[in-house]
Amino acid sequence: MQLDWISEASWIIVGCIVAVFYIWSAKKDSEKTKQALRKSGKFVVKSLPLFFLAVLLIGFLAIVLFPDQNTILVLFGNEDIGILWATLLGFLLPGPRYAIYPLAEVILVAGGSVGAVMALIASQQLIDVPEGCFIEIKYLGNKFFLARLVIATLTTVVVAYMAIFVNFFFPLW
Repeated sequence: MQLDWISEASWIIVGCIVAVFYIWSAKKDSEKTKQALRKSGKFVVKSLPLFFLAVLLIGFLAIVLFPDQNTILVLFGNEDIGILWATLLGFLLPGPRYAIYPLAEVILVAGGSVGAVMALIASQQLIDVPEGCFIEIKYLGNKFFLARLVIATLTTVVVAYMAIFVNFFFPLW
């Protein structure tokens, strides 16, 4: 991939920033810093199984739904149809955002449009139906859920076309 060094550098930069803040926090109040480290460690341990299952699900879907490059090109190569399919796929996929990146990479490397990849990521985050709809309906009601669903879907489509527009002038891939 073309931008591997940026990914590596960003992890190093973020890690250094976090380390500086933890050192600064430890100097201010070491007890609160230890408590924060314990809480964040517990969160990471709780998140790992979900992350692992989400990555397995995405990998399985990539193999089953897209057995070859031609399938990906048919579904995601055309900008309009690709945005539609990617929005629907993102709509249905559970899990955290970072678990969907491998599937987005498969689509992009196989020739899918940038708009489709953007729609996949945006719809998976904005729409969030498989995980959050039951809690959202319980606390906010059906009307709110449906209004948010329509607005999030429209936002996803607008963002995907904006990505295509930006990619036209400044090619991302």
